[in-house]
Order: sequence, then C-alpha cells, then structure tokens
Amino acid sequence: MFAATVLLVPLAHAITISKSAIANGKVKVVGKGAAPLATILWEGSVVTTANKAGKFNFSTTVLPSDCLGELSDGVTIIQVGIGRCTTTGAGGGAVAATGQTTCYDTSGNVIACAGTGEDGDVLAGTPLPSPRFTDNLDGTITDNLTGLIWLKNANCFGANRTWAQALNDANILADGTCGLTDGSSAGDWHLPNLRELYSLIHLGFSGPAVSNTAGTAGWTTNGDAFDNLASFHWSSTTKDVNPTEAWLVNLHDGGVVGATKIAAQRVFPVRSGP
Repeated sequence: MFAATVLLVPLAHAITISKSAIANGKVKVVGKGAAPLATILWEGSVVTTANKAGKFNFSTTVLPSDCLGELSDGVTIIQVGIGRCTTTGAGGGAVAATGQTTCYDTSGNVIACAGTGEDGDVLAGTPLPSPRFTDNLDGTITDNLTGLIWLKNANCFGANRTWAQALNDANILADGTCGLTDGSSAGDWHLPNLRELYSLIHLGFSGPAVSNTAGTAGWTTNGDAFDNLASFHWSSTTKDVNPTEAWLVNLHDGGVVGATKIAAQRVFPVRSGP
C-alpha cells in the first residue's frame, strides 16, 4: 500500500472594496480580502495595514487624475474606482470641488447634509489642495489647484479700466511693474478667461469667495496670499449672446455677470506656470 500525500495549498484571496468615495476632501476606502496583516499600498505609497482578517480602511488626499486608484496588498493589485470623483472626458482633467461643505433648506437654514443630495452632501470633484496658494515672494501667487500663476496685487491697475484697457494692461505687464520681480516679460501675462478667473472661487466662503493661503478658511487681509482683493474683475471672455459685453466674476460672492465692455472694472492678470 502506498501512503497518500496531501499538499497544503494556501487559499487564494481576493480583495473586495465595499466603499471608495471622496468625503470631506479625502478619498475614503474600505475593503476586505487582503492578506492578513499585509501592508496596504495606494498608488504605490503605504496607507495602512490589514488586520488579521484581511480587512482594512484608510483615508488619503492622493486622488488619481483618472479617478481610478491602484491598491495592493503586496500579493494582489486591483484598480479601484472612486465615487464622487469627476473627470472631464478624454482629457482626464478633474473637475474641482466647490469647497462647500454645509447644507441649507429652502429658507436658508443650516441643515444636516446626509441624504440631501446637495453639494455639501455629495462633495463631488477633486479635493482642493492644502496649502491652496503659494506666495512666490516675487509679486506672484501660484494656485496649487490649477498651477496658474496670479499677480499678487489683485488691483494694481485700479477700478476704472474698460475691457479693452484691461486686455492691454495684462498684455504689457512685466517684471518691474506692479511689484513684480519674477523676470516675466510683456506677453507672458494675459487677462484670464472666464474659467481661469472662476477657478479661484471657493463656494464655502464669501466676502470674498476666495480661501486663505492654507485653503482652510476665508481670505483675510492678515497676510493671506493676495493683496487688494475686491469684487468685480474682467475676464477676457466675450458674452456670446451680446458681443458688446464681456463676462465678469464677482470675487465677493462668486457671482458671474455680463457687463458692457466700456464699463469700468478691475484687472487681475494671470500667466501659465511655472
């Protein structure tokens, strides 16, 4: 008689994700099926350790631009789709969160967000970075969300510029003017288009609707990134339904309105980074 030989084969495991979504500005992931006590990696970086049952959860600010995160336990690698994450088609550019985290009823009263479907409940979009802005100490400010570089003095040209004057003011801006020591030349700067200008808006704040340098509260005059933030600023975008008008962004409350191009408003130049 021959003795039977029994081969002990480790049971295969399969990682499953029960939750993956953006919440409070972070990607929250909950899963199970990892190797017991395995180190869990997200986009190649260690984020947590699975327990003895292979369960794990973590929160991270690392949000892939395609809203698809790579997760591994050192044995298995899976791609995790991220809920409440929005991209803009084939370009892969993520749509930014508004910053609003509070919910309101129709009378304007603050209410609990859970289940309302309001912006403050869903929190869709790319989480806003912290710090939001970086002062380059050369008269410019970098927006860490978009990479755009803004003039630190948001009202260098005064409040009485027509649209044509605003376009020219931005086009000829250069090192040595408006507090600039950045080495820029005429032609490097431009009047922002409507989307560029509106990208500064944080809808969790008002008066103005722009965050502080850190991105954690509203802008103040106490050393925050920009100087002389005001209300209406010209964009370079013409109002298609009436080409005698151009779009303005109200930095005070985040409103967007059209105005005749001969109106007197402010100029807030921008240039591409770095």
